[in-house]
Amino acid sequence: MKIALGTAQFGLNYGISNTVGQVKTDEIKRILSLALDAGITVVDTASAYGSSEKNIGQSGLSQALSIVTKVSNENVHEQVINSLKNLNCETLDAVLFHDCKLLLGASGGDYFSQLEQLKAKGIIKRIGVSVYTPKEFELLSEKFNLDLVQAPVNWLDQRFMQPKIINMLIEKNIKLHARSIFLQGLLLEPMIQNNAYFSQFNNVFSQYNRIINELGCSRLAFALAIIAQKAPHIENAIIGCCSQEQLTQLIDSYCVAKKLTLPSDDVLASLASTDLALINPSQWLG
Repeated sequence: MKIALGTAQFGLNYGISNTVGQVKTDEIKRILSLALDAGITVVDTASAYGSSEKNIGQSGLSQALSIVTKVSNENVHEQVINSLKNLNCETLDAVLFHDCKLLLGASGGDYFSQLEQLKAKGIIKRIGVSVYTPKEFELLSEKFNLDLVQAPVNWLDQRFMQPKIINMLIEKNIKLHARSIFLQGLLLEPMIQNNAYFSQFNNVFSQYNRIINELGCSRLAFALAIIAQKAPHIENAIIGCCSQEQLTQLIDSYCVAKKLTLPSDDVLASLASTDLALINPSQWLG
């Protein structure tokens, strides 16, 4: 199973479709226990996710997890050490630069070198970066020896599904973690799609919803199908949840997604948009 557990909700009130708010600590432990039972071992967090790291560490389960966290400012070494303390673990699967601008700046080499030193000591296994665009990925992969990149992937945003990017990942032996699979819930909730702001994209949603109706599946299963069937180059898809029930539904829907008889590649590719007003949530309602 390619699902990795996103944990922004463990420390913040995160997501346009999140009606629950920050997940309570006892529920966090139940979610992590269920994830491990289902074979989901990769957890994605960040020092910027409020109390997420501490809550994971206090669950008593962090030693059984493969944890990916992120640093968000120039105090790279200090942040990693603090993350290890908060997470109650001695090693990390990966540390990513949360904002690629940190690496693209004049001191980027120095910041990357700090993680390389920690990698040499065995404290972290992989070094990576979170990006928003293929251009950012291309620039950084040319400049740094990356092990991992995190980027948005969903039916409306297929920029990291293009052959050029896939070939670069393979040639440079860089793994990809996909985020924004549901586009912050936009692909799951018709009520969000009906927001006045999104009326400009009615034609996109009309086609998207028509495919779901023709398949006779849930919105969740179809959204997951891009990972379950069409992305062998993706190591993990980072998906957040706020309860055991949501995680159970996610796991069940992933199993359904693997078995869906999807439309042709041309039809699926036609869902893709390059309009940042749609595929970049930071531009919504702005």
